[in-house]
Amino acid sequence: MKPTLEDVVRPDMVVGGYRIEKKLGAGGFGKVFLAWRDGSPCALKFIHLESVGEWGWRELFIMLRHEFPNVVRLLSHFKWPEEKPEYLVLVMEYVPGVTLYRWARDNNPCARELVEKLLPLARALKEVHAKEVKHRDLKGDNMLVREADGALVLVDFGAGTMPGAPRVTGALAPANLRYRSPEAVAFFLRENRKRGERYDYTVKDELYALGVILYVLVTDVYPFNGPDDELMAEIRAGKPKPPHVRNSRVPPALSNLCLRLLANATARVPDAEALCKALEKLLEEAKVDPHRWEMALCYGWTADGRTTDDAPELVGKDPQAWLRRWIRQKPKRGRPPPPPVAPAPPIEPPALPEPPTASTVPTLRTRVRRAVPLLVAVTVVGLVLGVVNVLGQLRPTPPVPTPSPAPGQPVLTSPVPAEFSFGGPMPWATHVHEVAPPWKPPEADAGAAPSKADTPAPVTTVTLSSGTTRMKKKAPGSQAEREKKGNGSTGANVLLAVAAAANMACPGAQVRKAPAPQACPAGAVETMTRQLGIPIGDMGGRSSFPGWEKRKPVPVKEGPFSLELEADWDVDGRTALPRGTRLSGQLCIGEKRVYGLITQAVTPTGDTFTVCMELREAGIERGLEIRPDGEAIRVNPFVEVRTVNRFQ
Repeated sequence: MKPTLEDVVRPDMVVGGYRIEKKLGAGGFGKVFLAWRDGSPCALKFIHLESVGEWGWRELFIMLRHEFPNVVRLLSHFKWPEEKPEYLVLVMEYVPGVTLYRWARDNNPCARELVEKLLPLARALKEVHAKEVKHRDLKGDNMLVREADGALVLVDFGAGTMPGAPRVTGALAPANLRYRSPEAVAFFLRENRKRGERYDYTVKDELYALGVILYVLVTDVYPFNGPDDELMAEIRAGKPKPPHVRNSRVPPALSNLCLRLLANATARVPDAEALCKALEKLLEEAKVDPHRWEMALCYGWTADGRTTDDAPELVGKDPQAWLRRWIRQKPKRGRPPPPPVAPAPPIEPPALPEPPTASTVPTLRTRVRRAVPLLVAVTVVGLVLGVVNVLGQLRPTPPVPTPSPAPGQPVLTSPVPAEFSFGGPMPWATHVHEVAPPWKPPEADAGAAPSKADTPAPVTTVTLSSGTTRMKKKAPGSQAEREKKGNGSTGANVLLAVAAAANMACPGAQVRKAPAPQACPAGAVETMTRQLGIPIGDMGGRSSFPGWEKRKPVPVKEGPFSLELEADWDVDGRTALPRGTRLSGQLCIGEKRVYGLITQAVTPTGDTFTVCMELREAGIERGLEIRPDGEAIRVNPFVEVRTVNRFQ
């Protein structure tokens, strides 16, 4: 096997007079290493001459001709090794910092801070475009927030172009499809396109890409997403949901600017100078209405809940809408809190035949604390109804024989008044004795609730815990035997009725539409952060489901699953998990999304680690959107993996 660049270029090695310290990252045209010379740091970009050398010479040509503000500087260049060159090495200014998206995720900025961050970049692009240079690959990963002063620096002109630069582009310049303009997509899909015809990339294409970046920054999602064919259709249609509709914290004026950047070519912001003026105007507006512009655009990790006091748009809404908005639709930013030092002490529910497991009780306790008023109200009403029903049955009359339940019928049912049905499960309301951890399939433990069809709202199925108290089906006996059975323990009858009443307020796992929040497997967070060196919230994992070659949604099923990393998971230039690492866990199918909960990583060499990771789509939203296709559940085959400190 031919050695890779990482096999050849190692820490402390001297290349062209520069001492290598570590790998910083990789892109489509080269790999970048941090190096030192005469006590000063720099970034060495290695571009393979045989495979992508034309792109390297193109980038060198642009960087040699011009030097722009807020654009990484070229310091030198050489070919390496000297005796038989294989690489073009660009010596670039080293910019310590994080990508723009990572900065937003870690710092949870307000709208004003975003505008202040983007304005210098818009001014830099004004200078770049004035020299007829175009970057052609604007995205969050190619913008670094400098650690020293917080300035935004544009990097990687590998796909750039300018008059006189070598022509190496095909029909379209290489770039991420999500950032393509409608006119570029229309050109690519045009049936009568001539052989060898190239798309004429313009300043408006750059501005469209900036619109995508701004949309992600203010909403935490891409304006359009999905498989390539669906994505291109949505881009051409050009009807994104307005940012202030998707996220009510976005000022309308900023939302309108974002939509103008994403508009069709004739209605789009014409150039970088016009964009600068628009951003300057927004900063003036921010002074007039500081409350709206100073509010963080997303919720922080320290916020346990949301009330109607800080969300007036939720006042008067029905409970289901309020709960779903409150619990499931809160994009979070900021640095996640450190994992708890020790788990909360278990709670012993007196009315249940089995004590709760250690992994389930803290989760229930946390959920209940977040919604005490609503949970208490619903539970009390349910208990009262159940007890009243029992008391009515305890009057001194002979027991009335009742037929035994037929096979397949629930053991005990109890009607729920319509006014107490919220039309869906509450994420915190689960059976503490029957739910398997999310990292195990439902059949992994004897006490795990079996898979069932959703129970209609007016009917609740009672399932006792495993063990001697579990109710078992028996063949129908004589009427005398049933009467004798009916005269049994009153306490057992009360227990069943109370359990049924509790189920009214707490739907079981069989009707849950999404996996309930759960703690990570024991030791997973410490393994990821300390042993592997992957910080919580990192999204360096890339993978795909089998069948991705067709670039169409692929079918998935609930239960155990495994995927392989398609590239090294790098952190600060160091490989934390190598390519080919197998990630395994559980797929949970919700109402609209499929959730992948990953609990184990096995490297190609056999090293096994307990982890806590989730599948993401486009690196933004939790879970994978379900693509309707008859009875099959299909999802986008391309996924990203994110480390978490809790499944939620």
